[in-house]
Amino acid sequence: MGRPDAVSHPTVHLLCGLVGVGKTTLARQIAHERDAVRFSLDAWMLRLYGRLRYDDPVYVSRLDGCKALIWDTACQVLTTGHDVVLDWNQWSRERRAEWASAAMQVGATPVLHFVDVSLDTAIARAASRSASDPFSHDLDEAGVRHMATIFETPTDEEGIEIVVYS
Repeated sequence: MGRPDAVSHPTVHLLCGLVGVGKTTLARQIAHERDAVRFSLDAWMLRLYGRLRYDDPVYVSRLDGCKALIWDTACQVLTTGHDVVLDWNQWSRERRAEWASAAMQVGATPVLHFVDVSLDTAIARAASRSASDPFSHDLDEAGVRHMATIFETPTDEEGIEIVVYS
């Protein structure tokens, strides 16, 4: 049974931060604490399509369809009054706006969880993650550094609640 406060207004938890910094660990924690359902894009993509690199054009071409399937399922969960955690990186202002809008269109409140750590910490955590999590993409230092060049730090001007973790 869903929480009474969630029945009328569930939350869609969005995550952002440099790659490899611990967003999935945080997503699991949020799901546990909030009795939410976590949807891991990495896990779905890896199970459906195998271990393609995240920058492989075939992988990229399949992302939108996978996200749409996840969102359809997440919407069913939201109607039961439970929160959902979209466990994939909302690395750009545009992506955050898209998913915040989708949440609001179904009557849910979006909350952005921002893991704010240094680039050196991100590189170290990515190396550790690649060695221990079979449902994550391998990230080398060059990949982390590249992704850091396109990451857009969230700001209050985006108009959604932001919870910062360091």
